[in-house]
Amino acid sequence: MRVTWHGHSFFELEAGGATVLVDPFLEGNPGTDAEPGDFDADVVAVTHGHHDHAGDAPLFDAPVVCQPELAECYGERGVDATGMNIGGTYEEAGVGFTMTKAFHSSGAPDDGGFDRYAGTPAGFVVDDGETRFYHAGDTSLFGDMKTVIRDVYAPDAAAVPIGDHFTMDPGDAVKAVGWLGVDDAFPMHYDTFPPIEQDPDGFARRVDDATVHVPEPDETVVL
Repeated sequence: MRVTWHGHSFFELEAGGATVLVDPFLEGNPGTDAEPGDFDADVVAVTHGHHDHAGDAPLFDAPVVCQPELAECYGERGVDATGMNIGGTYEEAGVGFTMTKAFHSSGAPDDGGFDRYAGTPAGFVVDDGETRFYHAGDTSLFGDMKTVIRDVYAPDAAAVPIGDHFTMDPGDAVKAVGWLGVDDAFPMHYDTFPPIEQDPDGFARRVDDATVHVPEPDETVVL
């Protein structure tokens, strides 16, 4: 699997023969100069309804996988969206998407605001048959990371938020990586806005049990 971080929580995965975008965020993202036309997405996965995760999904000519309430919002805008829920697995473009818990909030984007309920926040385990990539979404640290997600879904790599304020902080993210038992880890959801400025290299130095990748925005890591 080829993993490209485009700043914030936006990951592009070359998963098997498919291109998967998770939480695409372009407008207002200081971490990338990319535009929608730069991507040839086969599927978009959205973890929750906040604008910095969900607002740009309609810009791509690709089906969207997300919570049912958010799928309804997208459907009203003509987006091909499939709703699923926590514990379920959905396959699109030959890639499996298992939706996991996350502890956060969620509101559907409307002109940049959060004007309606968009279902519960979530994470995804993206499985291309060779590599399982866990995108934790916006979340706190929670116990299922060391039980259900580790033991049942068995991810090989994980992207965890480190920004604090809206999500877990770097210390809790270190614990998350250890609990998950992954071989590779990526910090995300940091340095985009003043409240979430963090030191990703400091986080990486504190992780003992995994290789931590701190790519520059738009940089690709091959797993």
